[in-house]
Amino acid sequence: MLLRPRLSTALTSIRQLRSRYLISDATHRLIREADIAALRRAGQARIAIAAILFLAVLAVQLSDTITSPFALKQIQAAKAALLVFGAVGWATTWMASRRMFVDKLPAITAVLDALLILGTLAFNRWSLDIPGSLFAVYPVVWVMPIIMAATAIHYQPRLQAFVGGVYVIGLSIIAFSGGEPSPDEVRQHISGMLGAFTWQTNMVRIVMVLTVSLILYLVVRQGRLMLERAVRETTLRLNLTRYLPRELAPILSERAFTSLRTGRRIPVTLMFVDIRASSGFGENIDPTRLAIFITSFRRRVLQAAAKHGGIIDKFTGDGALILFGVPTEKPDDTARALACGRTLLDLIDRWNAKREFDPPVRIGIGIHRGEVFCGVVGDEDRLEFTVLGETVNTAARIEQATKTANCDMLASWDAITAAGEDAFWAEVEHEPLRGVTRKIVLMRPHPKAAAE
Repeated sequence: MLLRPRLSTALTSIRQLRSRYLISDATHRLIREADIAALRRAGQARIAIAAILFLAVLAVQLSDTITSPFALKQIQAAKAALLVFGAVGWATTWMASRRMFVDKLPAITAVLDALLILGTLAFNRWSLDIPGSLFAVYPVVWVMPIIMAATAIHYQPRLQAFVGGVYVIGLSIIAFSGGEPSPDEVRQHISGMLGAFTWQTNMVRIVMVLTVSLILYLVVRQGRLMLERAVRETTLRLNLTRYLPRELAPILSERAFTSLRTGRRIPVTLMFVDIRASSGFGENIDPTRLAIFITSFRRRVLQAAAKHGGIIDKFTGDGALILFGVPTEKPDDTARALACGRTLLDLIDRWNAKREFDPPVRIGIGIHRGEVFCGVVGDEDRLEFTVLGETVNTAARIEQATKTANCDMLASWDAITAAGEDAFWAEVEHEPLRGVTRKIVLMRPHPKAAAE
């Protein structure tokens, strides 16, 4: 019997920890939109790079100054590789615009790029029978920094590490294959590669450096835009927390806040909480202990509200107003409010047992359901989130009625029926609630239900 509540408590703690570190839906949407934008930019960058380098290689070919068979073969291989590279960029842009394979596209394009570059190097190594130790003279090697810079656009550390690892391993296999050539063999091979060191081919290398710098510019610019957007979002949240309950600010968009700014009428369940005889208690202890006492009480109110999804509208000295159904109504709002009241009473009982208060701390809880005005009121210098209406006044009067009813928690018949807990509550006879025009039926937890 003791294992079940302990297990329930443990599961609740795990859920609270998970919710603390899980990314919210709004944040996930922002990240996904950033990923899609990065895919488009990466695809467009590939197309631009392929076009620029293809024109540069074509200009070298048309200059009629390249006669070396090695250089001519390299030009043909470079043109084919650039066409494939541009096609991959076009396909990436097309699929990103249609939100296809968004999560897998960065890794797919990285693998295709690696196969293209390392495959070209391997072809040169084994088809031309050139030692792998001379891989640095191949023009395609200069494309590697471009590809790695383009990968950085996605802002995915694991992908970047994967790409770096693939190129390091691939180059190592090529570079250390075939053993170390003799000096005569090196001179023989280099003499056949003189066409790869003309001013035209060096201009192609300079263009490659230029493309790397352009891609890194895009990476830095995208990082700056993301930083500015994050700062704007954070500033918005900080501004909201100045006059909204802290639980509301993280889940409100600018549009939702605008809706609150204009105000609206919504059905909510309200729970008023107040400490009994707190004025006399405060006169008998020093201010420091009183501050600690009130802080401890509020901590327990926060704990109960968080456990059942309540929004603390405000603390009023030794009391609090907790809302259920803000900003959107849920079917179990009232049931969660009643469960929150029971949880808070249990926390106060344990607090009394732990601190051995004499007399023990007692609280009153009043719960009611109805329609209220909900919104942000005031001018720009002083805005305040509030709920107004007869329902709020009634909930406050129900909490005050707990004093004369000698009961720690009372709820209206409207709240009990909305929660479907008719069998667990008993009606309480009471005087008409002060300031409430219509008849309110008050209910208290049934003794049998409380005992169970």
